[in-house]
Amino acid sequence: MIKHRVFILAIVGYCILVGLVFGRALTPSYGMMIFGDDIHRQYYFYREFFNHWISQGVFPWWNPYLFGGEPFIANPVVNIWYPPNWLFSLLPLNVAYSWHVALHVFWACLGMYLLLIQIGPIGLIRPIRPISAFVGGCIFGLSGFFMARTFAGHVDVIAAASFMPWVVGAFWRLISLPLIKLQRPQSFGQEGVIATLVFALQLLAGYQTMAFFTVIAVGIIALIYAIQIKSLIPLLRACLAGALGVALSAIQILPAAEFFGRSIRTFEFPYSWHSYGSLEWKSLLQFINPFQFGNQYTYTGPPPNFIEHSAFLGVGGLMLAMIGIISLIRHMRPIRGVFFVIAFFGLWVSLGPNAPIDLQKILWQFVPMYHYLRIPPRHLILVVFGLAGLAGIGFDRLPTSPRVLRSLIVGVIVAEMVVFARNFIELKPIPETRHDKELIALLKKDTQPYRLLQNFGAWLPQRDGLDFDGVMAYGIHSATGYDPSILRTYYEFIALASGKSGETAVLNADVQVPYLSASSASAIDMLNIKYLMVPIAYDPFANNSRYILRREDKKQEYRLYENTTVFPRFYYAQKECGTANVTSYTPNRIELTVASTCDDTLLSSENWYLGWHATIDGEEVTIGKLNNTFRTLFVLKGRHTIIFEYKPIIFLWGALISSIAILSLVFFSLRRL
Repeated sequence: MIKHRVFILAIVGYCILVGLVFGRALTPSYGMMIFGDDIHRQYYFYREFFNHWISQGVFPWWNPYLFGGEPFIANPVVNIWYPPNWLFSLLPLNVAYSWHVALHVFWACLGMYLLLIQIGPIGLIRPIRPISAFVGGCIFGLSGFFMARTFAGHVDVIAAASFMPWVVGAFWRLISLPLIKLQRPQSFGQEGVIATLVFALQLLAGYQTMAFFTVIAVGIIALIYAIQIKSLIPLLRACLAGALGVALSAIQILPAAEFFGRSIRTFEFPYSWHSYGSLEWKSLLQFINPFQFGNQYTYTGPPPNFIEHSAFLGVGGLMLAMIGIISLIRHMRPIRGVFFVIAFFGLWVSLGPNAPIDLQKILWQFVPMYHYLRIPPRHLILVVFGLAGLAGIGFDRLPTSPRVLRSLIVGVIVAEMVVFARNFIELKPIPETRHDKELIALLKKDTQPYRLLQNFGAWLPQRDGLDFDGVMAYGIHSATGYDPSILRTYYEFIALASGKSGETAVLNADVQVPYLSASSASAIDMLNIKYLMVPIAYDPFANNSRYILRREDKKQEYRLYENTTVFPRFYYAQKECGTANVTSYTPNRIELTVASTCDDTLLSSENWYLGWHATIDGEEVTIGKLNNTFRTLFVLKGRHTIIFEYKPIIFLWGALISSIAILSLVFFSLRRL
């Protein structure tokens, strides 16, 4: 009963702390919402797009508005199968985002608290006191890793990272069963089911890199246990629960893997690309002073930015972690040092080539997953996790009396973390308020299918006129977008049109398509790009008769051109053969009426992708490819009705695997491993 009351007090305490940090952001006024760069530039529009089409009775498997069309539900940033993301459909978006981030900060705090409570009987001299675990949880959840990423708007990173202590705790309990007295040493049972479920939730939360880092932490623990008891059982249990967790989340993982395997992330990047942004030794000063090189607005430290190098734990938290390390040295047993090993590994890899031995490069050479990771300081989540755990242990080693002094220390540490965390909570107007209403009105007047090209860097202020992904809010189709997942064949086509190879272009533009110029005229026409938005300072289309100036905004420093030679969205290879008219266009279905005087190939600027089917007058036909990129159909002369439909069978396979995993969980919960 006492433990139950203490647990309730911990929940209440974390609710209060999170409430103090987020404050008015939890109840924003109309038209205002919490600021996060990626929230305002990308995620907000994705959720708005989903909610709009769901309200129309359409489940949007496909996103036709960005990059010439690409999978939507399969996109890793959507993760619609993760239950907390349903908040975005149940609440107004300006409210939902605040609560979503706050919920996962709370979840991170509570997870570390429970982890520290449970490891006492497993690997330490005595159980950790609840107040010590509470301090560790506060340091973890309000650390620089979570709070700086709140400002960055990395919603999926925060959600996935918040599960790290929950997953580690569940797996720790599972693999340590043989070391706990009064337990049946060969039982998989309840502990295995819980470990599987929390790992699956972390995978569903998005940004699977955080799940990969969690696997590293679990692997370290399992390996240490296996060596200590001289048995492979801990490793086998961890592998089984991990495999079941992956299978359980297959409905999301499988389609995302298919999309990823056809995206620009499959390019072979040089090691310099992967090691860019590595931590420098002077970056360690930010553990003492988080604003050593400036804040999130004024940062002048090592690249890439403040966000990626933020891992502040508080000066008090860092001191407690040092005490925790000293206490482990005095009472050394292998399993007691796991927090230190995890933190040390994370810091070593974060330093990349700046470390005495470049462990990041070794991993890049021999571990396949490291061929898809960049910016080594993302390993700082392991540093924050390990040091927060050590801080909880360190606080537990402080003298228990006088009680007033311990309470004062708790107050100072908590206050330091709350004051630090509040630096990253801001309210700003919802994204649409900054868009150029006259520009949007001009574009929406044109009812023929066309595409817009925002032909400038996604970091430039011209994007305020109309965000790259903001086109989704207005039903405007774009030839570009803002997303690290772009279909490789589409990207390569545009890169070639810009005079570069895909491998070369992606090193400078990996969240949008390469820039085009007047020399790319034929590709611009073919891509159905009717309007081009360019900065006034760099205007490759000025004084060109093919492009008519439609709008110039000197305040936002952009020009809008109309391409007078643009090709239709659908057209015959021999244009004199006939015409193709779009009669219906929704995310998953396009209906055309065509009339031609000859047998010919119908061309388009719509991306080809697995799952698209086509019928001509009700009979299914094979969809061809133009330039290995765009959908084509061979059509006999005459009048016909053509329907393209997107039916992604990959989700059925994912659902089947997830269902089998559920049955397997039931099976293993009733048997002994």
